[in-house]
Amino acid sequence: MEDNLTWFDKNIVPRTKAYKDFVFEMKNSSPENFFQDGERIFTKKEKDFMKIFDYKSSKIKFTSSHAEQEKFTQSHISKEQNAILFNELKKLISEKIPAFIINNPHIENTIEGYNKDELIKLPSEALEHLLHLKEEEFKAQQENDDLNSMAFIDREINELKLIINNQNPNIMETQNEYEASQYPKFQLKYLGFGEGEQLHKDLENGINAPEKEFEIKTTSDKTMPGNEMEFTLKFNKIENGSVFMNFYNAKLTKENGDILSHNFPVNRVNTFTAKEAVNLLEGRTVKIEFHNPKTEKIEPAFAKLNFSEPKTEKGNYNFQNFYKNYGVDTAQVVEKSKLIFDKPEWKESTIKSLEKGNIVKVKFELDNKVIEGKAVLNPQYKNLSLYDQDMNRINTNKPLEGLEQDNKHEKNNVKEQSIKR
Repeated sequence: MEDNLTWFDKNIVPRTKAYKDFVFEMKNSSPENFFQDGERIFTKKEKDFMKIFDYKSSKIKFTSSHAEQEKFTQSHISKEQNAILFNELKKLISEKIPAFIINNPHIENTIEGYNKDELIKLPSEALEHLLHLKEEEFKAQQENDDLNSMAFIDREINELKLIINNQNPNIMETQNEYEASQYPKFQLKYLGFGEGEQLHKDLENGINAPEKEFEIKTTSDKTMPGNEMEFTLKFNKIENGSVFMNFYNAKLTKENGDILSHNFPVNRVNTFTAKEAVNLLEGRTVKIEFHNPKTEKIEPAFAKLNFSEPKTEKGNYNFQNFYKNYGVDTAQVVEKSKLIFDKPEWKESTIKSLEKGNIVKVKFELDNKVIEGKAVLNPQYKNLSLYDQDMNRINTNKPLEGLEQDNKHEKNNVKEQSIKR
């Protein structure tokens, strides 16, 4: 097999969510379902993903234990193909990767593989290489709009820059001081709470206070008109001096006086941003990676808060999740809704925004006229709710305020399992 993959394809793309989702589908589907009995038409990106997977599988085969090698002999890659890939891998190592990495035990060559003592001892060219990797990874996650991963990578980039600019015996103390104040700022920024002066001042006061736990409050202007959102951000300090946000409480006060609140954990896998929390409490659905109790794996899922059930003992609503087998295809839903896009690239950005639970400005056909309005994705019913500019439901004249009640009366209401979080 001719290897026309770039260095970026081999080293950065495998870290993206899109690639991981595709590989998950490939590994967890039967060949008949995955290839749709030979009728599936793969996009160029999907074909590239398969090439990358083949490459990475071969790489693992030649660098892993004998037991792992035996496992990969069952792969569809032939011995001749493996030999070609192995030779190209050696070429990649000799031409693209600095010499210090060849005998390095940290296979991924990223900052996660090193502790602080090891980082400080690395030569400048090694640190520069790691910095380049992290900057490329940040760009890839930015393209996928993965804000949570961007926050972690941004912290790592700044750690590396700090070490590169301050390589001296006192770097450990300096870096600890830097992390204590900077990392929670990254969390605030990339989770959508902002970079306001008062917010940073409250954070600094909490960090400098003697208590091991502290909280700060902030608000959001991303709600629907008449609604108000207040966030209480909960921070912890640990013995090594690090400070991090471990969860936040979101409280929505609706125009009619009703109050809804939920605690959202903060971690690298499935953290909701501030805007996504607003969307959930206002009754909309957000796509995120979730633990599927049926498969015991982390999978992409559409999640919504189940307001019809009592709260849990922790004061949270249950989540109602719709996993891949539920069959939601946002692109197909958009196509059937006859939305009109002035530019082709706007379609993809609209799909992403809909999947985040946003109210999206759109154009669509109605009574042989092109109308400007707004749309909300309803994964539970595999359709879009369309509204006019004043947020009145098209055909029913029903306002968005009753969106969560809408869902109770739609047809084909198939319930998925409620999940506590």
